[in-house]
Amino acid sequence: TDLNAMIQDVVRFIDRAAHLHDTAIEIDLDPELPRVWVDEDQVKQVVMNMLVNAQHATERGGSIVVRSRRCPAPAGPDPGAKPVEMVEIAIIDTGCGIPEQDLQRIFDPFFTTKGVGKGTGLGLSVSHGIVTADGGTIKVESTVGKGSAFRVYLPIAPSPHAQPTATVGGDE
Repeated sequence: TDLNAMIQDVVRFIDRAAHLHDTAIEIDLDPELPRVWVDEDQVKQVVMNMLVNAQHATERGGSIVVRSRRCPAPAGPDPGAKPVEMVEIAIIDTGCGIPEQDLQRIFDPFFTTKGVGKGTGLGLSVSHGIVTADGGTIKVESTVGKGSAFRVYLPIAPSPHAQPTATVGGDE
C-alpha cells in the first residue's frame, strides 16, 4: 500500500468538514516513504478514526498535522520483540487533550468521553486491533488543554504475526 496516497485520500474526505469547523489540516508526507504490506482499507479506517477524533477534539481555529515518515531505527511492537523496519503515521492536534486517567482506557471497547449519541467508543478500539493485527503499535502523547499526538507504527514487510484478512469473491 502507498500510505501517502491513502492518507491524502482520507484527508480529502474530511477536509471540507474540517474547513467548515475552521480547523486547518497540514499534510507533511515523506516522499521517500516505502510501500507497506497492509490492508489499505483497514489502515484507511484507522487514519479516518483518528482524524475524526482529532477534529472533534479541536476547537475552532485549531489545527491538525498528518505526517508520515520512515522510522530512523528498527523497532519492535513490544519491548523485547525482534526489531523490524517501521513507518510512522502521526496525527497531531491542538485539541483539548486527554486526561491522564483516560489514557489507560482509550483503546478499550465502548470507552468514550463524548456525550450521548456523539460517539460509540469503538473507533480507537477497532483501530488498535487493526494495527496490532498488522504487527504494529499505536502510541499516544497528550496534554490537557494543549492537544494530542497519535503515532501509528506499521512494519514495512509483512509481520510473521499478522492476521490474514479474508477476501470476498476470491478464487477458490
